[in-house]
Amino acid sequence: MAASSLPSHNSKFEPKLERAQIAWSEEGVPTSTMFDDVYYSKLDGLAEVNYIFLKHNQLPERFETLLPNSRFCILETGFGAGLNFLTTCLLWLEKSPADAQLHFISLEKFPLTRSELAKAHHAFEEVSEPSNALLDVYPLHLPGWHDVFLYDQRIRLTLWFGHVMKGLPEFDVQVDAWFLDGFTPRKNPDMWQSELYLQMARLSNEATTFATFTAAGDVRRGLAQYGFEVEKAPGYAQKREMCFGRYAHSRPFSSKAPWFERAKGGHPSPKKAIVIGAGLAGATVAYQLASQGLSVTVLEQEKAVAQQASGNLAGAIHPLVTADWNVRSQFYLKGFECSLRWLRPWFDSHSIVGQQNGLMQLAMTETMLQRLQEALTRVGLPKSFAYWCDADQASDLIGQKTDHEGLFFPEAGWVQPTSVVTQCLAHEAIALKQEEAVVSIQPVPDQNSQDWQIMTPNSTYQADVVVVATGALNGDLNEQLNLPIRPVKGQVSHFKAADLKGALKTTVTHRGYSVCGDFGAQSPYAAISGATFEAPDLSPILSDASHIENQRLATEALPNWLADSTDMAGKVGFRPTTPDHLPLIGAVPDFEWMKTAYFEQSHTHAVYRYAEQRYQPGLYVSNGHGARGLMSVFLAAEMIGAMVTGDAQVMPKSLYHAVHPARFAIRHWRSGKR
Repeated sequence: MAASSLPSHNSKFEPKLERAQIAWSEEGVPTSTMFDDVYYSKLDGLAEVNYIFLKHNQLPERFETLLPNSRFCILETGFGAGLNFLTTCLLWLEKSPADAQLHFISLEKFPLTRSELAKAHHAFEEVSEPSNALLDVYPLHLPGWHDVFLYDQRIRLTLWFGHVMKGLPEFDVQVDAWFLDGFTPRKNPDMWQSELYLQMARLSNEATTFATFTAAGDVRRGLAQYGFEVEKAPGYAQKREMCFGRYAHSRPFSSKAPWFERAKGGHPSPKKAIVIGAGLAGATVAYQLASQGLSVTVLEQEKAVAQQASGNLAGAIHPLVTADWNVRSQFYLKGFECSLRWLRPWFDSHSIVGQQNGLMQLAMTETMLQRLQEALTRVGLPKSFAYWCDADQASDLIGQKTDHEGLFFPEAGWVQPTSVVTQCLAHEAIALKQEEAVVSIQPVPDQNSQDWQIMTPNSTYQADVVVVATGALNGDLNEQLNLPIRPVKGQVSHFKAADLKGALKTTVTHRGYSVCGDFGAQSPYAAISGATFEAPDLSPILSDASHIENQRLATEALPNWLADSTDMAGKVGFRPTTPDHLPLIGAVPDFEWMKTAYFEQSHTHAVYRYAEQRYQPGLYVSNGHGARGLMSVFLAAEMIGAMVTGDAQVMPKSLYHAVHPARFAIRHWRSGKR
């Protein structure tokens, strides 16, 4: 059994995770000292799982009769030692079609460590294989949503670390079966409350089943109150009774933010996609859609790909940490995890240029020093994710003297964006068309079609899915889609080996970033440093003043790294930025419909009186990635891929809202300004 609390909705968010407090019996069974209850039966934990959760949710029969390419979703309250998940994995691999995917969601307030999980699993030889697969990808102990994939993505595990009622409202999935675990209602009353059953009803349909080890009267009455038919059965081992059942009485639920509700269902059978733009944002979403079976055409207005910031020799890959673990921190942690999931196999196969050599974030100001140190203590960053270094320790890791303390991220590093673009566009289902500047995107003039027509000076293209990933400089398209994109010029400086007094052993961020590496046979350079922020300058010409500024900032952080050099080389690019420094990702709303549905209405009505957002079918955007594009474009690609095919969400609802393409217009209206 495992624990998950149910705080009130207005409770203050405290990001730091609490550790599970465990005592081990002589038989090796873990017991929670906090709840004075065992995690699973001392007699046979696996038999208990099979009896309570698999049998009473009819999972053997349901898995065996799934259609090809099906999705099946299980949501569990309390991950605990993970035995429910491991046992379900074995059944899924045995019974389900090879192309079906299990989405197993579990919420846990007090997660066990990797070593504690391994110890708990050691007694069960039957689950050794899925246990090893889980332990290989088990996420960091950081609050919130974590996705991991097992068995070539046949199984997706979404773990929510934190309060159940902070987690459940973040999900927008159709649950097929519920595992109501967690310590007994008498010892963990905070979880077993009406809000739990309300969220269960919201996420259930008439085929949804549930099972739980308890038959407590309050639990049965709570489930029945929210539409579940409840039956009792003999309990496992010494437990007298358990209960199980199904959702039988559906009810409507109104959204708390109807203007941000996701597009429902995706295209019924998407076959062709057009992606506009061949930078990082366009290439990654093209690769994602091609991997999902679509035929993709990428239109690029330049003679070559990755001509703006995506064309830099190197970019840093690292998360953003803040003391309050705000929305930006949560988004870029999710993006960082997603980026590494994409990049690691390509690093291992030498398919891209880059290195996961760690990253030192130097605290160049007192404000930065305080922010990073507060993040360490308040958020409780695990050492495997980040740890503090004094100036001497930082100097040793960097391989160059620095006078500044900093935070070291051992899993971070750098990558050459152009190599990622090339790798993505090499997919056999992608056709690249260069020197094709898009002049218009219009629905096909046929009422029976949901396709889009894309016009260039040379050709006309048609597809059922269009993704606009044009970056900062295509003002006409950005304006057409109501995207508040602002181009911000950035210049990086390139250095040859003779310009350096020594190499950097790790990637470094300071007031900019600096990387040493092998940038490929075609590059004569050994290091890159930058980048400037030069809004509103839109000149594409390299500037001596910008080179001097890059050298100054690098020398401020690393005083002995650069030699005197008069050979100025580098690159200018334009970052697509937004007012709140988060990208714009997802389905493009129907702004004309929004005028009537929202903007011409009072902003003070109860939210249930507003209709859910309406979108332009098949039209999506991935833009505004700014200076952190390497930590957002891969996640954006997965988000759009899931929207196109109607798959489950890839991150919490609050983060979808934070990057919604209409958020600025909605905020303006909700503020009462007209």
